[in-house]
Amino acid sequence: MEDRSESVELTNMCMIQNGTKILVEDRKNKTWAGVTFPGGHIEPGESFNHAMIREIFEETGLKIKHPLLCGIKQFPRKDNKRYIVLLYKANDFEGQIKSSKEGEIFWIERTDLRNYSLPENFAEMMQIFENNQLSEIDYHPVGSDYSGEWITEIY
Repeated sequence: MEDRSESVELTNMCMIQNGTKILVEDRKNKTWAGVTFPGGHIEPGESFNHAMIREIFEETGLKIKHPLLCGIKQFPRKDNKRYIVLLYKANDFEGQIKSSKEGEIFWIERTDLRNYSLPENFAEMMQIFENNQLSEIDYHPVGSDYSGEWITEIY
């Protein structure tokens, strides 16, 4: 029988809403810098839900309840791994926000997001967070050159 397994790096990200405001993080990471939503890596053996709750607490100080999986972002990496970002929403939380080593945490009006420096492709992810009819973003390179043109498909 053919082995269909593949190597995958699993991550997550959550849009936390409080009325008309959303919680954002001005990331210090230079490879994907800008204002985005908090999230991080899923540890081996960790449930997706628990990983999202843990990452939000570590990066923001908030304890979210009932995070809702709303979409997936995926792309292949040069090392033949697939990189997957599980996209969540949450509006039930407790605690006070605090910044972390990952970046500065703060609330903004949802309508003001466009006024901030956003990471590459963040606007595409917002389509998933805001449209219940969409649930996946798939990126793949044209040809085998990972530094060249990429095709984006949103489903």
